Amino acid sequence: MSKKQKLIKNLIFLLLIVSPLFAQAQKKQEELDNAPQQLLKSESQEEIPIPQPKTSFFNFQNFNFDENHIFSLDTTYLFSGLRNNGWGLGLSYERLILPFLSVKSDFSHTTLWPTDYDATITIVGLSLNTFYYPFNKGLNFLYVGFGCRTDFLMYSGDDVSSGHTKDTLIRIYPQIGWKQSVYDYVLIDIFYSYRFSVSSTNLPEFITDITNNGSGLGIKLKFNLQKIWRAIFKR
Repeated sequence: MSKKQKLIKNLIFLLLIVSPLFAQAQKKQEELDNAPQQLLKSESQEEIPIPQPKTSFFNFQNFNFDENHIFSLDTTYLFSGLRNNGWGLGLSYERLILPFLSVKSDFSHTTLWPTDYDATITIVGLSLNTFYYPFNKGLNFLYVGFGCRTDFLMYSGDDVSSGHTKDTLIRIYPQIGWKQSVYDYVLIDIFYSYRFSVSSTNLPEFITDITNNGSGLGIKLKFNLQKIWRAIFKR
């Protein structure tokens, strides 16, 4: 075999060996070149987290009553009855009629047995109120309002004169307060009001301490009956 033939044979052998290696190296280079683009593509497909708005005391939704009306059980009359050797029950319904304005009606029934008198006192009360909420956060937070209340009083017992067994007491009162709902189930109402008598008869001595006029600071604890009903029976 001549030198020329030997050289051609060696070149063919080198080509057979080098060409697969070159192809493999070229493929790896292409993968490396395409890697940044694939990375960018995968990153672009990932969900970009949306920044959450900062919460504050006045927009924390768990403490906003997010409905325009509420039917509630008012425990104020129960506590008042227990404090005066009796019991009581109150129901109220409040509804927004404008973004800042609501109307509320109340019904209450209280039965008392004064410790110093042989008498049973039954009080049935009806009231109508209107409230203005300057923060416009539903039925929550600061409010000012005005109300009118009528109490129907009935007496029985040995210390009750036969000619004076019932009375009617009508009062009006401006009011300011702060109402806070807790997860829509419980409402705490801290209020201050001043009561004026509009129409009343000469009340017996054993009732004057209970129905007195003037300023009053109080706390109401209310249970949202409509929310509790839905949570129990409409899951």
